[in-house]
Amino acid sequence: MSKNQQRNLIGTADAIGDDLALAWNHVATLRALQKHAHSNPKLIEVHNHFFFTITKALWDVLLLKLSHCTDTKREAKGFPKFFRQLKKYSPEEATLEETIKKQEKVLQQLSTQEKVKKWGNEIIAHHTNAADGLQFFEDHQVTLDEVEKLVTKHRDILQASTFPLFNLGFKIKDHGPRAHRGVNKLFASLKESPTKQSR
Repeated sequence: MSKNQQRNLIGTADAIGDDLALAWNHVATLRALQKHAHSNPKLIEVHNHFFFTITKALWDVLLLKLSHCTDTKREAKGFPKFFRQLKKYSPEEATLEETIKKQEKVLQQLSTQEKVKKWGNEIIAHHTNAADGLQFFEDHQVTLDEVEKLVTKHRDILQASTFPLFNLGFKIKDHGPRAHRGVNKLFASLKESPTKQSR
């Protein structure tokens, strides 16, 4: 593998890693909002439009970022391109070829990813007839637990190749604690605001 090929491959891996890190950040933010929604229902009610807008935007971007990971367009920086590059740049590496086949199979068997793909195609990127009505939402419901497992699985698939080749790993969960702290500060501020306004 030439230096230029290494650079191209790492660039694709980094793009996937960035999408996963952003996805984890959004999951953590949604988790924190969910926690405060349960413990502060009156506060949510007062600012219901704001929280609806934020939650909807976070879910849309979260599902869109995850759908990028399996985007099959030739220039899209997802797993399909990453695997194509691996095969092209190291055609005679038997161990690597076995790893690629195994990880491709794992990726294809992720049921949550299929639901994410449907959301991306039918709701977020386009709004199709298939997405009209409650049936779509019932058939393709995605939970935060499922998304967390999916993001972690994607990271593992990515690192199965980048670790042995470049000793390269991805800390996708670093933004989680920051997201929680940020939401905690937001709710603390909202709780204080009525008192400040009454003075």
